[in-house]
Amino acid sequence: MMSVSFEMISAIDAAIEWRDQPFQGFCLDSRYIQKDQLFIALTSYSQPEKTRIFAETALAQGALGIISEQPLGLEREWVCADVRHRMGQWQKNYLQKTEPVNAARIIAVTGTNGKTTISRLVAELLTLQQQRCAVMGTTGNGILPHLNPSTHTTLDALQLQSALHQYVKEGARFASLEASSHGLEQGRLNGCDIEIAVYSNLSRDHLDYHGTLAAYAEAKSRLFAFKSLKVAVINQDDAYAELMKAVAAQNPAQPQILTYSLTQSADYSVKELQYSLSGARFILVGPKGEYLVESPLLGHFNVENLIAALIAAEQAGFALEELVKTVPQLIGAPGRMQVIRDQDRLFVVDYAHTPDALNQVLKTLRRHVQQQLWAVFGCGGDRDRGKRPLMTQAALNGANPVILTSDNPRTENPKQIFADMKTGIDFSHHQIYEIHDRREAIKYVVQHAQAGDIVVIAGKGHENYQEIQGVRHWFDDVTEVQSAINTQTHSVHSAYPAH
Repeated sequence: MMSVSFEMISAIDAAIEWRDQPFQGFCLDSRYIQKDQLFIALTSYSQPEKTRIFAETALAQGALGIISEQPLGLEREWVCADVRHRMGQWQKNYLQKTEPVNAARIIAVTGTNGKTTISRLVAELLTLQQQRCAVMGTTGNGILPHLNPSTHTTLDALQLQSALHQYVKEGARFASLEASSHGLEQGRLNGCDIEIAVYSNLSRDHLDYHGTLAAYAEAKSRLFAFKSLKVAVINQDDAYAELMKAVAAQNPAQPQILTYSLTQSADYSVKELQYSLSGARFILVGPKGEYLVESPLLGHFNVENLIAALIAAEQAGFALEELVKTVPQLIGAPGRMQVIRDQDRLFVVDYAHTPDALNQVLKTLRRHVQQQLWAVFGCGGDRDRGKRPLMTQAALNGANPVILTSDNPRTENPKQIFADMKTGIDFSHHQIYEIHDRREAIKYVVQHAQAGDIVVIAGKGHENYQEIQGVRHWFDDVTEVQSAINTQTHSVHSAYPAH
C-alpha cells in the first residue's frame, strides 16, 4: 500500500491538525496496531478507565498518534469528540486514495424485525439477476453465497468500509446491509452512500441501550436522513411509518418515498393472499401493474419482507416482472422461519427474541397448524428484564403447550431470568413446562410433539452458540432438532409445571 501524507488526510476533515509524515491508515484495536497507523481511542462503554491504557499500548507499538473522544493527556494526541461519526468517511477516503474503486450501490434495511430477511432476500433477488451482491448483517458478511460469520449486525465504521472496499474489488456491484439502531446512532454507516433505504417495523427491543421506544425509533429514522438517499421504502402498516416518512420528506436529497401494505392503500399492496405449508401465493399490486407471486417462505410477515425486498430490487433498476419470476428460487436467511420436516410434524427455528416477533411467528403459524402449536423459548441474560414476562405472555397467547427454557444466560443467574419470565403471569388453562437445559427442552418437544403439530423453537435462530458465564459453548437449534429426531426415544425427560 502506498504511503499517504497527513496533508492528504487533512483534506478529509479540517477540524484536526495533521502533520506531514508517513501514514498507513486507522486502527481501533491496540492489539492489531501497525506502524504508521493512527489509533482511534474510542471510550469503552464497559471499561472507560482502560481507554488511556489502550492508547498508550498503541503508541508503544508504533502508532503515529492518537485520536480520542476526550483528552487522555498523551503526546501526539488529537481530541475529536465526534470521531465515531467521522471515522467512516475518513476510512473510505483513505481506501479510495490508496486503491480507487467504483463504490458498490448500497441498499440498507432497518427495523426491529425483518432486517436480516429483507437484506438477504434483496441480495438473493439481485444475484438471480446475475448481479454480484454483498450482504452484511446478523447472519454473516460476504458475497452470496459465501458468507463469513459476523460479530455485529452492523460492523464498526472502519471494518464496514474496509469490507465494502474489498467486496467491490471482488466484483460486487451492490451491497445489501442491515442498519441496526446501535449502528445508526453510533455513526457506523457514516461514509456509506446509501441509495435505497428500507423500513420494516418497530417494536420493543434494545431499551437497555436506548431507554425509550421514542429514542429507539429516532435512532432507526436516521437511516432516512442520509444525503445520498434516492428511494425510501416504508411499511405503511407500522405505527412508526409516519415518523420514517417525515424524516425522509425532510431530507434535502428529496428521496422518492414508496409505501407497501398488506392491509390498506399504499404504493404497493396485496390481494388474493393464500397460505400453505409450502409458502404463500398472492397478487402484488404496484404502480405499473399486477404480478402473481409464489413464495416458498412461510408466514405473514415474510410476505411483508418479500414485498419490501422486491421493491428495493426494482428500484435498483430491475423489472418487477422479471424479479417475481425468480421468487420460487429464494431461500431466505438461516434461522429465520427455518423449517425442519419430520413426517407429519413441522419444526420451525426462528430468531424471534422480542414479544412482537414471537407473537408474529405464532400468529402466522396458527393459520397452518392442524393440531397443537408448541412454543419453546427463553430470554437472554444481561438484557432488558421488563421484556421477559412480555415474551412469556406472547407465547401463551399464541401457543399451547409452551416450554420455558434457557436462551443465552450470559453472566446472569438463570434462576433470576426464569423468575422474571414468570412474573405476573397467569398460567391457568395452559400446558406449561420449565426445562432449564435447552438441549433437553428440544429433546422433550421432539419426543412429545404429535402428527399435525407445529413446534416453534424461538430466540436463537442462526446462532451456533450458547453463552454461559461469558463463555460461548457450541449450540445450534437446527442441529439439535435434527439430532433429537434422529435419536428419538420414548424416555421422559425431567419437566415440571411452571408456577
